[in-house]
Amino acid sequence: MYLVYSMLFTLGAILSAPFYLWRKGRGLRPGHWRERFGRIPFQEIHPGAIWIHAVSVGETLAVVGLVKEVERAFPGRKIFLSHVTPAGRAAGEAQIPAIAGRFYLPLDWRWAVRRVLARLQPALLIVVETELWPNLLRATQQSGARVVVVNARLSRRSLRGYKLARPFMRRVLADVDVICAQTEADADRFRQLGARPERVRMVGNLKFDAQPPHLGEFARALKMALRRAQRGPVLVAASTMPGEEPLVLEAWELIRTRYPQALLILAPRHPARFEEVAQYLGRAGCGFIRRTTMSAAEQELGAQLASAAILLLDTIGELAGIFEVADLVFIGGSLVPTGGHNLVEPAYWSKVIAFGPHMENFRAIAKLFLDAGAAIQIRNPEELAHAAWLLENSEARRRLGASARQVLEQNTGATARTLECLREFLGREAPARPPLSREAK
Repeated sequence: MYLVYSMLFTLGAILSAPFYLWRKGRGLRPGHWRERFGRIPFQEIHPGAIWIHAVSVGETLAVVGLVKEVERAFPGRKIFLSHVTPAGRAAGEAQIPAIAGRFYLPLDWRWAVRRVLARLQPALLIVVETELWPNLLRATQQSGARVVVVNARLSRRSLRGYKLARPFMRRVLADVDVICAQTEADADRFRQLGARPERVRMVGNLKFDAQPPHLGEFARALKMALRRAQRGPVLVAASTMPGEEPLVLEAWELIRTRYPQALLILAPRHPARFEEVAQYLGRAGCGFIRRTTMSAAEQELGAQLASAAILLLDTIGELAGIFEVADLVFIGGSLVPTGGHNLVEPAYWSKVIAFGPHMENFRAIAKLFLDAGAAIQIRNPEELAHAAWLLENSEARRRLGASARQVLEQNTGATARTLECLREFLGREAPARPPLSREAK
């Protein structure tokens, strides 16, 4: 079965190579391409290392707190971080700068994976969320290392797809020692897929334990500039996906008729789309300004924003702080069927949060927020515009924001529980300790 998989993977790699080179690989330098074939840039071997794989930005940010706890608990072990996307790597460099090394995940050929394993000689591979690469998992187990999937999630849609190859997936999951699932529903789906029940544990979502976002120099200056210019309300459309910007702009036009001084901060999910969205805004005749052309000085910001109704956030790492200036946050990927995105960062700032009908990838979190009266679910641009009009009710706005922060506070603790799972395979170099409070962090 693995031979058939490897042949199909090779065929898929050949067929997708032109697109990958054009769209996905523009941020990769020649040395990075060598890493995709297992030639990582580390000269010494590192027996007993910990290899953590986080595919992109969201997964990387989710494990920042866990990585720091692992560093504290196991100071004698080197930690290496791998990614698939340039944006994920950039997030890792910014948030976790002190680890032993980072590289791009080798393509899922056994010989490429074995090159990495021979260099790192890890004791443990930690996979974030649902990166179930069969040859990666099998080669790691054969090397003598253990495998743990953390913050594991499996949507109903993904389960249906995986079930088409359930006998094979049962063998793949046999190479995973422990699956630390986000929710009981995720845990049950992994069991349905063939994971051994005793290896699946529900520990919670690491994203609730994420490091508190920093306001940042630009966000701090923007907040003051908006206040001095009496601009508002501010709508942040976060992590928008293809086909969603026109819907957001439809809502934005309705909002602008009621609030002429309003500002839309539009943040596409993928950096590869920054230029595409800028061109779309230009063709649509929108008065917009790109973050990359702006100064971080408060006085200059005010002048630059004077004629702009839209700020295109075409940078990486600033969105979490930008949420603090928002009056309403729309969670992208939810008005189009791409599964939505996480709600935790705007909840930290006690913001009014709205999302569309497509939250399949965050169904459990979305339900938590809705059940607590901590978010608004909308179906179309008109309802998004109406959510902005609700901001005139200061009590409703305060209640929604406070409820969002309360949901966040009530669901922390996954980092400590996950760390206990890792101790089973790494020992106890340092004594366990309670996780840091959000204020202490």
